[in-house]
Amino acid sequence: MYEKYSGLPDTTKPASRNPHRENAGSSARDTQNEGNNGGMEYYYTPNRGGSSSPRRKNSKRAKIRKRRLVLSLMTIVFLVLIVTAVIVLARSCSGTAVVDTQTGKFRNEVYINGTNLSGKTVAEVRDQLESNESYALNNIAITLSGDDFSATISGSDMNASSNLEEVIQTALSGGANKVYYTTISVDQDALTNRINTINGSMTTPPADASFTFEASDSGKPTFTYSEGTPGYGLDVASTIESVEQAIASGQLQTTIQPALTTVEPTLTIADIQARTTLIGSFTTTYDFKGTAEDTEEQRTVLIPNRAFNVEKAASIINGQVVEKGKSWSFNNVVGDRNEKNGWLEANGIFGGYTLNRQYGGGVCQVSTTLYNALLQAYPYFQGTFDRQNHTIPSTYVDKGLDATVDTGHIDFAFTNKSDYPIYIFAYVSKNKMSSSRKRDLTILIYGEALPEGTEYRTRTKLIEEIPPEDDIVVESKSLFIGESELIAPARSGYVVDMYVDRYVNGELQESIFDHTDRYPGNALKTRVGTKPTPTPEPSPTPNSTPAPASDPEDLP
Repeated sequence: MYEKYSGLPDTTKPASRNPHRENAGSSARDTQNEGNNGGMEYYYTPNRGGSSSPRRKNSKRAKIRKRRLVLSLMTIVFLVLIVTAVIVLARSCSGTAVVDTQTGKFRNEVYINGTNLSGKTVAEVRDQLESNESYALNNIAITLSGDDFSATISGSDMNASSNLEEVIQTALSGGANKVYYTTISVDQDALTNRINTINGSMTTPPADASFTFEASDSGKPTFTYSEGTPGYGLDVASTIESVEQAIASGQLQTTIQPALTTVEPTLTIADIQARTTLIGSFTTTYDFKGTAEDTEEQRTVLIPNRAFNVEKAASIINGQVVEKGKSWSFNNVVGDRNEKNGWLEANGIFGGYTLNRQYGGGVCQVSTTLYNALLQAYPYFQGTFDRQNHTIPSTYVDKGLDATVDTGHIDFAFTNKSDYPIYIFAYVSKNKMSSSRKRDLTILIYGEALPEGTEYRTRTKLIEEIPPEDDIVVESKSLFIGESELIAPARSGYVVDMYVDRYVNGELQESIFDHTDRYPGNALKTRVGTKPTPTPEPSPTPNSTPAPASDPEDLP
């Protein structure tokens, strides 16, 4: 440490002695000192640098600055090298360099699926690689096996495919001493379809609850219900997963015992009963015997024949089933009404105003009764009825509620709009009021139950009654003068609106207008004769009778 010179003598310390020079001339120096300074000692600050000390300091600072500059340059170069290495590594990781598959060669000790490709081009090894891969795909056989079923899933069943082309490009662009393997992929939709097919054919499906019915000719139908039974099937999701795991692990020929699951019936007896409940019923009455007021023809032919036709048509439609969304046609089901098909002649409307004999006369009562039964389940058929009214109002239903039919001309049809089948039953029974000459025709409709407490009732409203026009008389040369016959009685015309009212628990909720019917009516029509009455010829005079030979008493 340097001491700064103060210019004052330090009297606290003795004068230092130089031991190396203590013996050489010390006396003389002491004498001199004493002589010069009067016996006082002085200390001087050592001069370390002499006159060159500033230059040394500048040189030292320059060296420090140079060292710092060198270190900075080395740091910058090091950072540049690191950044460059990172960029190169990132580029190498971002993708494999593309090598021309036509001319490029695999490096040494490169393998794909165990095949050595060293130094070969793609063209030289493609056939072998593709052959090996095709063999693997074509020989996939995953067997599903259970106690009482066995089925195999092939590669084609699941549209199996390989990534060979991708692996070839990767191996061609990669380095030496590398081993590559292809992977097999499956089409899950195709695999699912195949497993579902196996599930449907090799396992036991559930049996839904079922029913049978007996369509009685003389009473209500009888329904008999049977409980369903559960089945079992493949657990499709876990089976798909097991097959995919086997393929992924390279087990291309293996047997799997798939998990099974219980499959409950879809329909229960309660479900079926809710879909086979009575939703519509309607009854009309008809004669099967005449009275003393009827003509001989009516009693012996027309009335019995009409009853036969009604009962024949009812028996044909009894037990009909109309599936969901399907249409039903009276003419298609009942068939043509003609002699060949076993129909009898009875009165039917002809020309819109008169009655005459025709085969199948009376079947309109069956179509009309059916129409009114269907109206009680109105939402299931609303807007689908193909129906016409008669020209002459029917006697067995109110105006606006009849439905006429005619072979090849007028049909009665409808469509089932409900979600389940509709069942039609028709039967004939004795009329309680007149069992000796009348019978009742009843038609029942079964199907999906209407909402609880809901019912539909028909209602008609007379809009207008039109009086008959003036009488019409037609001359006929086939009748003698003074003779006449009735062609058509006078009938009034009518305009009627029909409504369907919806009730819930007995209270009216809404009135639905359905249609307007017009019955034209007709004037009284008679036919009168114009043929001259012939002059009667006189009868010959009778011969006289001779008197008896004896008195009556004489006869035995």
